[in-house]
Amino acid sequence: MIIFKKIKFKNFGSFGNAWTEIDLIKNTTTLVCGTNGSGKSFALLDSITFALFGKPFRKINLGQLNNSINKKECLVEIYFSVDKDEYKIIRGLGPKVFEIYKNDILLNQEAKKTDYQEILEEQILKMNYKTFTQVVILGSSSFVPFMQLTASDRRTVIENILDINIFTTMNLVLKTKLTIAKENISDIDNKLQLQEQRVEYQQKIVDNLKTSMKKDITKNKQEIEILEEENKNLFEKISLLENEKTEIENNLIKNIDTVRKKIKDSEKLISQASFKINEIQKEVNFYKENESCPRCKSELTEELKTDNINDLNKSLEEFNKNIVKAENLKDKNKTIEENYEISLDKIKEINDKIKFISWEIKTNKEKIDYKKNDIEESNKMQSDLDKEIALCKREKQLLVELQKEKEDLKEDFSYLKLAGNILKDNGVKIKIIKHYLPAMNKYINKYLKAMDFFVQFHIDEEFNEIIKSRHRDEFSYMNFSEGEKMRIDLSLLLAWREIARIKNSVNCNLLILDEIFDSSLDSVGIDEVLKLLNALGSKNNVFVISHKADQIVDKFKNTINFEKKNNFSRMTNL
Repeated sequence: MIIFKKIKFKNFGSFGNAWTEIDLIKNTTTLVCGTNGSGKSFALLDSITFALFGKPFRKINLGQLNNSINKKECLVEIYFSVDKDEYKIIRGLGPKVFEIYKNDILLNQEAKKTDYQEILEEQILKMNYKTFTQVVILGSSSFVPFMQLTASDRRTVIENILDINIFTTMNLVLKTKLTIAKENISDIDNKLQLQEQRVEYQQKIVDNLKTSMKKDITKNKQEIEILEEENKNLFEKISLLENEKTEIENNLIKNIDTVRKKIKDSEKLISQASFKINEIQKEVNFYKENESCPRCKSELTEELKTDNINDLNKSLEEFNKNIVKAENLKDKNKTIEENYEISLDKIKEINDKIKFISWEIKTNKEKIDYKKNDIEESNKMQSDLDKEIALCKREKQLLVELQKEKEDLKEDFSYLKLAGNILKDNGVKIKIIKHYLPAMNKYINKYLKAMDFFVQFHIDEEFNEIIKSRHRDEFSYMNFSEGEKMRIDLSLLLAWREIARIKNSVNCNLLILDEIFDSSLDSVGIDEVLKLLNALGSKNNVFVISHKADQIVDKFKNTINFEKKNNFSRMTNL
């Protein structure tokens, strides 16, 4: 249970630089009175909500909380206990201050301001602003009664009172986890797709290596056989060419130089004989053309000419015979020489062929060696293949692990969805709310009856009200007068406090009623409410803010009066 003990402030609202302190626990009932603008609401409503939640209760700007004259060192301190722990909250403006003390030790302020506030609301107070105003405060013009809250806000209040807002928090956490789970499944799907591609790619490498190795070795062996067979045929060709060459060499004449000398001798003899023939022919022509000797002028007789010409013709005939003989000998030897040259050309041609075939054989041997090296390399590739096979196995194992991880994620996701269904508003929370609804309706009707408002009030799990009169006529909250609405609002507030006390969730000693006696309640209603408030017991400290102090002051154990002097509010006791 939260026991609010005191609130103190300075330079807050219309209050000046001197500390104003209000004891919140000394009396069970306290009347707070004063003229309009005297600072009643600043002193009790705005100060408490500002200290606890960082905002005023009324609809005023935060900056207006700082005293408009002093304009600095606005400070509010509230003291309370939760079980055995003592707390002090200091909140201020100009400069901004927000400190939480637990047993006089300042709590760690390294967190963000919003996180620091969450620690206060969720771990210490265990209620937020909206819930606080529903179980502690009733009746201000800025106050929104429970029945005028939205369905969502009604649910928030009830969940705080029943201390089941943890399920809402859990649901928010769960939604985050579901989002993360979906992202993880999507991520694992992408990883699986990528891993499947990697496995497929690696398997292709293995298959290609196997096929390539087998194909290359087979192909190289076949090509080696072809090359070796081709070299065998080439060697046979060389052998045949060598035999042919040997045969030609064996048939070559050994005295080619003698033959060539004979050719030259024959050519010389022919040349000499031809020269002689020309000389003789000139002499024959001389005798035929001249009648006398040009030198001696002696007469050349016919007989002389005939005899000389006959002798010369005989010589010509002899030389012509020698020329024919020499020509025949030359032609014979020339033929021998030509045959020799032809044989040499043939030998050269054979040698060229042998050389070319030998080059082919060498080239084939190099190809064979290259193919054998390829086979060796292919055999060495077995090591590479083993590595690729091992890598392929690892990739497949990773794929299996990812598939298992996906199955685990899907299983976790299904559990999270199941938990989500349980944590939804229509899940476990609605069951708890249904469990407490009879008690809620019981206490609401109890307090309505205590204020002589005889209607049957029923609220369902969706927080919709059904209100029936004695004659079973059915009404809604908005059908009633303001005074009747006030009775309903107060009954709800007291019912929530009772449920909170039973549940030990947002149970506290403080109850503030703001001007509920000043407008809508008639004298009978005022008496009934006062009777009800006095019956709440010693564990409750009720503060009633009212302008009707003269009419009800004797009904309270303590009275606090506020007045404004020289533009500053101050607290006085009547």
